[in-house]
Amino acid sequence: MSESIILTDDELQLLTGRKNKSLQIKWLKENKFCFHVNLLGKPIILRASLNQKVIIENKQQEPDFGALNGKEP
Repeated sequence: MSESIILTDDELQLLTGRKNKSLQIKWLKENKFCFHVNLLGKPIILRASLNQKVIIENKQQEPDFGALNGKEP
């Protein structure tokens, strides 16, 4: 079975640490996640969007090893 393009309810709860929709939305906003809210008021996160955020954050946290040798970026 292939993975869904959106996070499941369980995955969303695991990510946010919240079960309540409004608290999930609040957490997602505070942590600058890209998401949509469906007509039921439930936050919807595309799996690709989550993966992209993780990649961007990892790149931003990489140390500048060149600076150790006196090199400028």
